[in-house]
Amino acid sequence: MSEQKLVKIVNDDGIRVITLNHESRNNPFSAALEDDIKQALREADADATVAAIVVTGGEGRSFSAGGDFNEVKNLSGGADVDRWIDRVTDLYASALRVSKPTVAAVDHYAIGMGFQFALMFDWRVASSQAEFRMPELRHGIGCSMGGTILNYVLGFSTMQKIIYECDGISAARAQDYGFINEIVEPDQLLTRAIAIARQLASYPRASYKSTKAAVGQGLVDLLYESADRSKAVHRASFSDRSAQRHFARVLGTKYEDAVAVQ
Repeated sequence: MSEQKLVKIVNDDGIRVITLNHESRNNPFSAALEDDIKQALREADADATVAAIVVTGGEGRSFSAGGDFNEVKNLSGGADVDRWIDRVTDLYASALRVSKPTVAAVDHYAIGMGFQFALMFDWRVASSQAEFRMPELRHGIGCSMGGTILNYVLGFSTMQKIIYECDGISAARAQDYGFINEIVEPDQLLTRAIAIARQLASYPRASYKSTKAAVGQGLVDLLYESADRSKAVHRASFSDRSAQRHFARVLGTKYEDAVAVQ
């Protein structure tokens, strides 16, 4: 198993636990973190000793507060946007294409990309203090990819409500919407996620693998089919400079504090 710097990897009796380990406790998605996550998922899927995978943000840390503002602020609205969308699409697809059971253990914030990435997993457990947000439109950032994913997962009306309200969604409300499977107290989050992963891994391997590939392929296809539309939306957003002005405002404070005022 190769070494990744921005994820921690632990094996728990056949369950591979991948912990996002960005220097910020809110685990923003930098290019380096995305690369390490994709590599860790590929390695876990290829490892015959791994029966299932849990991804978590770590104790006392967010699952992910979305894209790393320090990198995204530099997007100009040109070819750099296209490369970014391709990168994000590949990240999401890498989770969907894992043939083994996957569980997302979500604590604190799951914002934007973090919210969307969590939706790529077979099962989602949230702590009682978890909060989900899709605030992009409020800050001049396109939300076409988030809208596409939410429409596929939750339906058109719920997608509209989430992306146009731009407000925080509590764990209880997320469960009502149907994108969180269960809620536990923070100190039980990882234990419960591992237990669920073990339960899913107990199913016959061939039927689980083939079923997962069949039901997940539609979303994989949709992500790539809609990529050009997402590129156009984000080119327009970043060319307008509204997004950059937002990043400049929030980066005037600590990143950890910035997510609280999105």
